[in-house]
Amino acid sequence: MKKTLSFILFALLFAAGPLMSQKQLYFGIGGTVLSPYTIHQNNYGLPFLFDEKMTSMKGAGNINIGFDFTNHFGLKVEIGVATLGQDYKDKSHGTNGNNDLYARSIKMNYMQIPLLFKYRTGGEMTKFYLAVGPQFNFLTSATQTYTKNGLPYAGFPSADTVKTVSHVNFNAGTEDIKARYNSMDIMARLDMGIDIIIVKHLLLNVGVTMAYGLTDINATDFQIKDYTGNYNASHNAYAGLNLGLCYLLPIGSK
Repeated sequence: MKKTLSFILFALLFAAGPLMSQKQLYFGIGGTVLSPYTIHQNNYGLPFLFDEKMTSMKGAGNINIGFDFTNHFGLKVEIGVATLGQDYKDKSHGTNGNNDLYARSIKMNYMQIPLLFKYRTGGEMTKFYLAVGPQFNFLTSATQTYTKNGLPYAGFPSADTVKTVSHVNFNAGTEDIKARYNSMDIMARLDMGIDIIIVKHLLLNVGVTMAYGLTDINATDFQIKDYTGNYNASHNAYAGLNLGLCYLLPIGSK
């Protein structure tokens, strides 16, 4: 995490020269309604929950600061929190078509620090923006609700399935699963939308956001082959709607 923060600080200092002599800085707050996904679910060697794979809406919020160092280009940094994960249901669990109903809801809470390079174009009052850059996610907690016919489910993968894992006899249905994920996830993020000046120095931004994880979120001990004998890395992904409010502080003439 120290290396990540150092990288962000370096980027800000690099931009500081032109920023101080041109244009404006801004700071504000933002919120996002997310539709998160986990690409390649990890069910620890047990059959996938795939008959009714679903996702639920989750949320994110941030404080942010940005610099416009020309009329079109700028840099934006956020510090925020978000809940990712996915919900699953399956009526058979791969066991000869029985009528048991399995449900699993995973919630991963992250502190998020994106570093976004921003391009804007348009009129004086309304501009289109496009922002892209890396996002560093730091896991703060991870929990699941795993049930069978509405009751807590305890599933213990076989020794053969998890023979490469340092601890074999673990309960796949345990509620606290933070240890099963890596502490940091790096995502590629893309935002686009419009900036609207609603009153002097006050900016409203509305847009969409998309992000995809570049790293495997599963901790080494839980990179377990599935019941077909293969292992696929799991990745966070999401799409959502952003709404933010920023205060503009001009520091140079336009």
